[in-house]
Amino acid sequence: MELAFRTDRGQVRTQNEDAVLILGDAITGIALVADGMGGHAAGEVASQIVIEEFRRAFPSLPATPVEIERWFRHHIDLANDQVLQFAKQSNLVMMGTTVAAVCWNEETVVIVHIGDSRVYALQANELRRLTEDHSYVNVLKQLGELTEEEMRVHPKRNVITRAIGSSEQVEPDVQVLADPEFDVILICTDGLTTHMTDVAIQHVLQQTVSAEQKAEQLIAEANQLGGSDNITVALVQFTDRKRG
Repeated sequence: MELAFRTDRGQVRTQNEDAVLILGDAITGIALVADGMGGHAAGEVASQIVIEEFRRAFPSLPATPVEIERWFRHHIDLANDQVLQFAKQSNLVMMGTTVAAVCWNEETVVIVHIGDSRVYALQANELRRLTEDHSYVNVLKQLGELTEEEMRVHPKRNVITRAIGSSEQVEPDVQVLADPEFDVILICTDGLTTHMTDVAIQHVLQQTVSAEQKAEQLIAEANQLGGSDNITVALVQFTDRKRG
């Protein structure tokens, strides 16, 4: 297994409000990205709160799928409480963050997300999008009112419908997968997917190069296409150990 991550402020933003965490090995690990919102001070803090919560929690990661799901939900709640408390103490009206995370333990993979950061998997040279954006434009897409291309340029494409810090209770989408035969898992913020299509992402992930090289290429291509937002990617690439 190879683990790699890159984060970049892009070509337009003056600060990077994204944050990323990868811990573990081929047996047990976690990869997580968070895209902070609310201006550079608030956004940076919100995304970092999530990262630090899971960094502290990782040694207590349980063994069974049911326990892992409960563990994720519990620490999402704790991070949400911390973001809300910080916002209250700092008199910040808007402060929050997305989160997209993948945890693996033996043959179980658990995927968690809130907001419009995404998780993809490459399997047998086919790219699968494993998460559904919690965003205004995705609601319109599901209603048949927008295409994928129209979503990328819509003036409200950055409006998300669910985020850590947006309410007292936040509900993550959780998937528990038993022994999925993934070749590569990508976790990314919308700074990547605003500019790169799924086809372009698949082309990079299919290459027979290291996870680090793929992460660097994804960042470079998103920047070349405009880099209008912070860009963060985390890659889990299965090499010697093949699932299934």
